[in-house]
Amino acid sequence: LPADAYILTEPPPIGGCRIPVAVTLEPAHVPQSVVDDLLDWIAEATDYDVADARANPPDITFCSVGDVIPYETDHVLVNDTLSGAYDLPNRRIILVRPWDPDDIRDRSVLLHELIHHVQLGNRDYACIEAPEWEAYKLQEAYLDEHGIASGFDWLQIYFQAQCPRTIHP
Repeated sequence: LPADAYILTEPPPIGGCRIPVAVTLEPAHVPQSVVDDLLDWIAEATDYDVADARANPPDITFCSVGDVIPYETDHVLVNDTLSGAYDLPNRRIILVRPWDPDDIRDRSVLLHELIHHVQLGNRDYACIEAPEWEAYKLQEAYLDEHGIASGFDWLQIYFQAQCPRTIHP
């Protein structure tokens, strides 16, 4: 999730507006051939074993900007900086609409979340943020192969990929 994601443990009232309510995520209709192509790409670009991801793929769902979605043990208000997320405990990829399987940038979002699914099935990490750097580097390589500049903010990604530190006085 982006650093500016609004995580809600209890959806609060916002001013005089209605209380945000968690939506039910809609199953995505992503062609299996797209998922297979992206898993093939991950297998070729990394040393990860994608066999489990093929045999037991994550659920893929859609949401929209403005939705409050269940994510791990909390709820997240989907803002315009979120394009996708991987919910590890629920083995679920969440894609933000609009999403088009024929658009390379949109495919790269699904690729990024599939990378997390594969990473976390193959390796242990010190914290949930640690796999982000590699996922973004692989997403950038995929975009580069298709002649598209990522435009990623690498400084922001660097900080996003750091494990939280406990600071003692």
